Amino acid sequence: MAMSFTALIVVGGALVVGQTVGLGEPPGCVATAMIAGARANVPVTADSQQLRARIDSASSSAQAAERASDRRERRKRCVDALLAYADLAPEVYGRERGESEATRARQIAVASSLGVDAYIPPRAPLPAPTPEQQWERRRRRLVGHTATSGVFTGIGVAMLTVPWIVLAASCGPENLCEGYGAIWLSGFGAPIFVASAIPLGIWATRLHRHLRTLPPGLALSRGRARLGLSGSGFRLDF
Repeated sequence: MAMSFTALIVVGGALVVGQTVGLGEPPGCVATAMIAGARANVPVTADSQQLRARIDSASSSAQAAERASDRRERRKRCVDALLAYADLAPEVYGRERGESEATRARQIAVASSLGVDAYIPPRAPLPAPTPEQQWERRRRRLVGHTATSGVFTGIGVAMLTVPWIVLAASCGPENLCEGYGAIWLSGFGAPIFVASAIPLGIWATRLHRHLRTLPPGLALSRGRARLGLSGSGFRLDF
């Protein structure tokens, strides 16, 4: 734990100092641009009201840092804004990019709390995804849900049918067999089948409807699915 915290301080300090020395742009609390980018990625809906309220609270801290004349107060407010942004980033950007943004914000906050001013030019924001990229992202998500439901449905069907087929093949008029094992496996297979067949139908229907909204000029990849190893486990590409 001590080693990881020390590494975090070193990386954060190097990041802040490197950006401050390497870029001679006008200063400003880095959290201001971060929070503005997060607000732009959250649609105005009834479901997003709570998240947008947290973004507004973080923005208030960043604005207070911009207005503060005392350097210590300015640093404290900017650190508060950075930590608030780190907490909400995964909800705004999703797990992978959100965790990266949160780690970066915490690194800068740690370095700033040790005396390095967090008034540095922020990095350029990532470009917003195009409608085609958003469509493809949703297609992959629907394919993943459909495939997962299909796998569990297949497991349920196998547990319902295979034991009885094996039992019927191994028993005859002169060799009576008890089907306790088949009954036991069917008792597990039936709930799995029911619990996965309904989501399979729902996800397959959504996928079919989504494929009908293919944007003009977007070529749909028909490659085969590939299962491979990644840094955290197995990865399915389709």
